[in-house]
Amino acid sequence: MIREDLEKADKLRDKSRYREALKILTRVLEKGCESREDLFQCRLLAGHTYRMLGDFEAAAANYEQAITIARELKDPVKGADAKVSLALSVRGMGDWAAALRLLGSAERVYLRRDDEGALAFLNWAKGGTCRIKGDIDEAIKYFKTAYGEFTRLGDEHAAGFCLNGLGGASRVKGLYGRSLDYYTRANGLFKKLRDPFGLAYSYCGIGNALRMKGEWDPAAASFKKALKVYAKIGDIVSSSYTLWSLSKTYVMLGRYETAKKYLKEAEKFFRKTKDPRGMIYCLLSEAELKALAGRKKSARAVVSGALELARAQGFAVEACHAEAMLSVLEGAPSFACYDDLGLKQKYKELPFNLP
Repeated sequence: MIREDLEKADKLRDKSRYREALKILTRVLEKGCESREDLFQCRLLAGHTYRMLGDFEAAAANYEQAITIARELKDPVKGADAKVSLALSVRGMGDWAAALRLLGSAERVYLRRDDEGALAFLNWAKGGTCRIKGDIDEAIKYFKTAYGEFTRLGDEHAAGFCLNGLGGASRVKGLYGRSLDYYTRANGLFKKLRDPFGLAYSYCGIGNALRMKGEWDPAAASFKKALKVYAKIGDIVSSSYTLWSLSKTYVMLGRYETAKKYLKEAEKFFRKTKDPRGMIYCLLSEAELKALAGRKKSARAVVSGALELARAQGFAVEACHAEAMLSVLEGAPSFACYDDLGLKQKYKELPFNLP
């Protein structure tokens, strides 16, 4: 019965029906599992489901218990799988350094067993972690490697997420046409696969690529498509970034009151998921809106706070955005940090159409 429940929960999770999956997993944990293998699987699935719902702390707690159980079972592969998942949770809370350490530990296990599928997933995870760190060239390298590996293995779903990853990293790099191409390819793939989460992710990415190309109305329409799907599946992690992007679109259009509305919603979700990187983007937008309203002193104080947080977390790209914005507010524009990071970003005045 427990195995059947776990299989049912896993299928629901695959269909992005996270809340339904979590109800089953919670019931199983309350009843108790007879075998340690079943308990491991339940903890791992609960971690996956909490992570997709944006509760990174609950996800991490379940993954840590799964790691403990794997150690008791003397099963290094199960332990490695749980460590990779834990890495995705801690990076969601901004700790990319801890995520890389966990991924490195898991990689040693997979290499000893020549596990191609696990190593491909690991490269995808490293790509996203390097992007958060601010090492965009490394992120692109890992995503390309993972894409090639998943394509060879015939895993279309995973290949689609690599395309989404490449779209995001290319956008931050400043390659907007390439970003749009990657996201459009992912969109077509996820439509074929009928994957709601992957599809919403690609809609958000397409919106951001269009936004960077100055196509404001199509960008906003694409963001709203993504938000509808995210709301349906209960994904507030992705919704928060989509809301921020929609806010930024309205800032660029000069519709500041509408921008503030979406920014407030994004900030609420970022606080709920405890995402420091998301909060930095909200602070930068708040500072811009203050500056555009003529409150430059207040804007400088907010940007300074964002810069301090970005440096404390080791977010190289976000720290650079804050440095550049502060330099413009202080009347001495400097964009050298973008060159140092190998990014093709340049701004003349506020507002910044941040990628």
